[in-house]
Amino acid sequence: MDMSFARSIRIRLPLIAGFVLAVLLATTLASQAQVSERAEPVTGPGVTTIGGIATGARINVRSGPSALFPVVGTLGYGTRVTKGLCIGGGSARWCEVETMDGKISGYVSGRFLVEGAERPTDDDLAGGPDYWAVRGLAANERLGVRLEPRSGSTVLATLKNDEIVRNLGCRMTGSQRWCRIRSLTGMDVTGWVAARYLRESRGPIAIQPPVGGGSGGSGPDFYVVAGLAAGDFLNVRSKASTQGTVIARLAQGARVKNLGCQVSGQSRWCKIQKTGGVQVTGWVNGRYLREG
Repeated sequence: MDMSFARSIRIRLPLIAGFVLAVLLATTLASQAQVSERAEPVTGPGVTTIGGIATGARINVRSGPSALFPVVGTLGYGTRVTKGLCIGGGSARWCEVETMDGKISGYVSGRFLVEGAERPTDDDLAGGPDYWAVRGLAANERLGVRLEPRSGSTVLATLKNDEIVRNLGCRMTGSQRWCRIRSLTGMDVTGWVAARYLRESRGPIAIQPPVGGGSGGSGPDFYVVAGLAAGDFLNVRSKASTQGTVIARLAQGARVKNLGCQVSGQSRWCKIQKTGGVQVTGWVNGRYLREG
């Protein structure tokens, strides 16, 4: 009886050890891969953030592009990184990353990287009104700004009721209409939202009536370019329309002479002249001008 019991214990020990190991492994994986119920970290053009995990979880950074390489550090939810070379595809995709302070660098699984949409190449993408207002959300509900025009895509940021965003054009995906937007407050975020929550808006600043300029009108003699996102430039066009040819670009803070403004559709356009160096005369969107 004693020998039989001992033999039974010897047989069961490997099974028990295997079960314990499996539980520990599952717990470890869950701590790294559990998807948070909240929105992914807010990100923007050119910004890569650690996401796809619970807010308190961390992922391993390895010395090479595989789980076989040693762990050189860990990164928590929301950590911003610079992304380098990526190897492989799908679940086997590994990307080289470095923290913004340069203290940790190595490779992480690509599924944990949340990347902001690319910055628009032109601030005048056509399609519908210039601005949308978010409408129709339930109390405490927020509208997800997604990387791609589909409901399962990564959430880059969230919007609340009455928030004003810029319209970058809409399209149909299956039976649902999606609109590409750009936020006007907080972080500069570009992405896709469900069009059923958007209503036409006149924009964050009320459109002013046509005014004269330096040629005898009631407007100021000079304007200063203001309100641009970091790294952006204001297009100077050949006519008061987004269809006008871009003949120059103005940086934030540029001072220009006012030659008169007019309202065209939903936008206020001002004819300006840039002096100093090469002289340029053309039309710009009036919402980026402040008296100067």
